Amino acid sequence: MLRHKLSSRALVIYFLIGIGIIGIVTFIYANYLIQRIKKETETTSRLFAEFARGPGIDEERLVEIFYKEVIEKIDFPVVLTDAEGRPYSAKNVKEKDLNKVIKNLDRLQSPIPMVIRHGADSVLVGYVHYGLSPFTRSLQILPFVETVFLIAFLFLGFWGYLVYRKSEEEKIWNSLAKETAHQLATPLSSLSGWLEAIKGSIDPEVYKGIEEDAVRMKEVLEKFSRIGLPPRLTMKEPLDCIRKAVDYIKRRAHRKIKFSEDYQPLPRIKFDDILLGWAIENIIKNGLDAIGSEPGEISIKTFTRDGAIIQIADTGKGIKKEKKIFQPGYTTKKYGWGLGLALTKRIIEDYHQGKLILKSTSAKGTTFQIYIPEVKNENFMD
Repeated sequence: MLRHKLSSRALVIYFLIGIGIIGIVTFIYANYLIQRIKKETETTSRLFAEFARGPGIDEERLVEIFYKEVIEKIDFPVVLTDAEGRPYSAKNVKEKDLNKVIKNLDRLQSPIPMVIRHGADSVLVGYVHYGLSPFTRSLQILPFVETVFLIAFLFLGFWGYLVYRKSEEEKIWNSLAKETAHQLATPLSSLSGWLEAIKGSIDPEVYKGIEEDAVRMKEVLEKFSRIGLPPRLTMKEPLDCIRKAVDYIKRRAHRKIKFSEDYQPLPRIKFDDILLGWAIENIIKNGLDAIGSEPGEISIKTFTRDGAIIQIADTGKGIKKEKKIFQPGYTTKKYGWGLGLALTKRIIEDYHQGKLILKSTSAKGTTFQIYIPEVKNENFMD
């Protein structure tokens, strides 16, 4: 996945390339605008020079220059109408219906009246209806284009930063989990040796309980050591894995807890026995913590809906800050690490391509659903 591959170096390269592209495009377009403005300034200066020559200027020559330098170089739509508004000439207009063109032009710019004055008298001879040139339109939309481009660039950069930060956080948690597994491996091996040494010299039931917990500790070490590694997915029906996880917690819950189990057949799915069992245990443990020492009930139900659904409900006190429960480090327990639900979500969604859903929560209890899609390709290889 991208978030596991994105590095600080990739983020720096992205910003450098982005800034470089923005700089180059801005330089090229600014240079284009400067050249256009220089041409228009040159034309205006040439006309001013002809007028500045004084009364000796040839009127026909002046009209000729004005026609060549201004009229012929018009690149915006223009329609001329008489005093009654009837069009008789047009330039840079593709639409055949000039009346329609006039309405569109007048909606954007007010028409310019053409008036001939004779002393104190004046006569309206027509109107000039005009639009904007491509150059002017480009100047109008340039700020919007630049803003959209800049926002998109900053958004992608911010998104990349968040992904990078999340990736770094995951690296820390992965390293912590692996180091925990490594540190506990030695004393656990020693405990296994001591168990062999005292075998037969203590009560068999006590020995069996200690041995079972030692085996369970090995499974916990296996779980922590596999964080950050690809899951070992197998394709099969998951009910045995679910029952095993529920039974383990059930034997360790206090006597006031009632377990209600309703297992309906589930389809074949791809899952990792240890990781899926761990996810189920984490949710049930959270339910037990929410119930506390009071009487309560844990309900486990399975059913099919486009895949396997495992529903786990408790009668605890509910969750106050629903949006934060899947964030690493968030916990309501005094000595909790806030990793249980964060790891569970990652196990279900990243490793099993499923969904962990907080179905409901209130003062009367909380319900979670685990969804894992059904495998329809029977040629899947373990």
